[in-house]
Amino acid sequence: MSDTVLQKNLYKFIKERNIQITELERKAELKKNSVYNIIKGISRKPSAEILQTIADTLGVSIKDLYNPNIKVNDYLGQDDYILFQKILPEIIKTIKKLNLVVSETEFSQTLNEVFNYYRPTPDESIDNKIIEWILHQRIQEKYSI
Repeated sequence: MSDTVLQKNLYKFIKERNIQITELERKAELKKNSVYNIIKGISRKPSAEILQTIADTLGVSIKDLYNPNIKVNDYLGQDDYILFQKILPEIIKTIKKLNLVVSETEFSQTLNEVFNYYRPTPDESIDNKIIEWILHQRIQEKYSI
C-alpha cells in the first residue's frame, strides 16, 4: 500500500519542524499514537477536529496537509527563525557600512537570497563578504541596461 498525500505531508511537516511525533501529540493534546496512526495508515479517516488540531499545532492549514504539490521548504521551521535572527542584523550592518540606499524589494530579495544561501548549513557563521557580494549584484542588476 502506498502512502497517502496526508501521510507524506504530515511526516514532512513534522520532520521540517524537527519534532517527534509524541511531542506533536502532546502539544496538540491528542491521544497517544493518534498522529502515529495517521502517518502509518492505521487511521485512514481522521476527524476534521483532529486534523485541525494537528494543522494548528504545526502552523499549517488542513489544505496544506492534503496538498500533493506542497514542498516542505515552503514553511519555516524553528531553525529558520533562528537563522533569520542571525542574518538580519548582519544585512543591516552591511548596508550601513556600505552607505547604501536600498528599496524594500531589494532588501527583501537580499534577505531571501542570504537566507537560502545559509539554510542548508544554518550553524555556519554569517560572512559579511557574501552579503556584500549579494548586495553588489542587486545594485548591478538595478543599474544595468
